[in-house]
Amino acid sequence: MAAIVGSLVTSTSIPIALLLGLLQGLTEFLPVSSSGHLVIAQALLQTPRSGVALEVLLHGGTLLAVLAFYGRDWLQILRAAAGGVRAIPAEGMRALARGRELWLLMLASLPAGLAGVLLRETVEGAFEVPTVAAGCLIGTGLLLLGTRWAPLHPGAIGARAALSIGLMQALSLLPGISRSGATIAGGLYLRCDRARVVRFSFLLSVPAILGSLVLELPALAAGLRDGLWGVYGAGFLAAFLSGLVAIRLLVWMVTLGRFHLFGFYCLAAGVVSWVLLAGGTR
Repeated sequence: MAAIVGSLVTSTSIPIALLLGLLQGLTEFLPVSSSGHLVIAQALLQTPRSGVALEVLLHGGTLLAVLAFYGRDWLQILRAAAGGVRAIPAEGMRALARGRELWLLMLASLPAGLAGVLLRETVEGAFEVPTVAAGCLIGTGLLLLGTRWAPLHPGAIGARAALSIGLMQALSLLPGISRSGATIAGGLYLRCDRARVVRFSFLLSVPAILGSLVLELPALAAGLRDGLWGVYGAGFLAAFLSGLVAIRLLVWMVTLGRFHLFGFYCLAAGVVSWVLLAGGTR
């Protein structure tokens, strides 16, 4: 999403960095697909990509937002997995549950990891076709709207649900398929508890975002030589703060059973984008 106003980034200023950070934080976590908006906006506005270093830092801001909410959960999960079950029965059961959750998160991370390696050229090719992003955005809208009739059940997340959620995350590699929307919808369709699904989805986002950051570290190091620390810092802070707002809003919407309302926006945005893109190719 950091490239929506990419044509302005050739002379990046703090206001532009703040705007990009705001857009990144909101669209990264709300189920509206930041990648789909990025591809469609670039095609309609005919803008180049923004600086890679700035984009990496914006993703870093959204990662920090997730850790602000769920960092303690990740620490407890990792500690339990490393230390094993404790002697005290109550603590032992909690440690066992957290250790099991780590394996579920690892299982859920596999599909996207494999797809990213084996289907890299296919995924990258999809980013070159704006109508694919528009079509996938329509698909996201329909997926979200369908959760309105998903059966309510306070079920736990087991291996089957974790793998299914992971497959949905792999599907979100395509532009226009929202990662948060696909993973949460997948869990809801499988009758998993709403709060658990949202938490699992955000925990799952940590290795996904962290992995992309690690891959882009060389580009970040090169970009930081420009000396635009103030600009990059402003974007990072905006992405972090707007990410916090987006996470809070999404959790609230899912808890109230209003998650499907995001589907109306995605469906409308996808249809309008498709019409505009089709008209522009004539």
